[in-house]
Amino acid sequence: MTDPWKTIERSPLPEEHYSIALTGHRPGALAGYDLSAPFYQLLEDRLYRIGRKALERYDQLVLRSGMALGADTVWSQTIIRLKEEFPERVYFVAEVPVRSQPDRWIGEKDKLRWREHLGKSDQIRIYGESYGVKYLHARNQGMIEKANLLIAVWDGSEQGGTAGAVKYATKIGRRIHRIDPATLKAMLEA
Repeated sequence: MTDPWKTIERSPLPEEHYSIALTGHRPGALAGYDLSAPFYQLLEDRLYRIGRKALERYDQLVLRSGMALGADTVWSQTIIRLKEEFPERVYFVAEVPVRSQPDRWIGEKDKLRWREHLGKSDQIRIYGESYGVKYLHARNQGMIEKANLLIAVWDGSEQGGTAGAVKYATKIGRRIHRIDPATLKAMLEA
């Protein structure tokens, strides 16, 4: 089992719950860095429906975001939205590979959003002190091990962190719900 280096708990997670994590591509493989793009609204709507459907079946949800740019950011926005609507039923775990995760990002708006989202989480799990690819993998493995379901915003490519996360989830027998970015783009063009 992949344990975080440090866990910060703001409020306790419920013992009985259903947990959903997400892995997904970065902005360059999706629709760029502007989260107001129609693609991201469509993705958020899809993720929101998955969360609402889970709430029909389970009393308590623990939703996990890897806090990276792209699909992870849209997921953390969706988690916050669900948490605001269902404050006694939805819990947000920020799965942070390293404390300095946003330091390499160019956009100040992205860095600010990361801090705001982190501030709304119930628990922060940090896997390393300073940047290293091994901590990105540890973060993915740690959140997948804790999840019942992995949402994969994935184009099916065999390379990269998202592909690695899907392979790991398959290896340990996690249920996977794939959202193909090309399908969402085609919906927008129709």
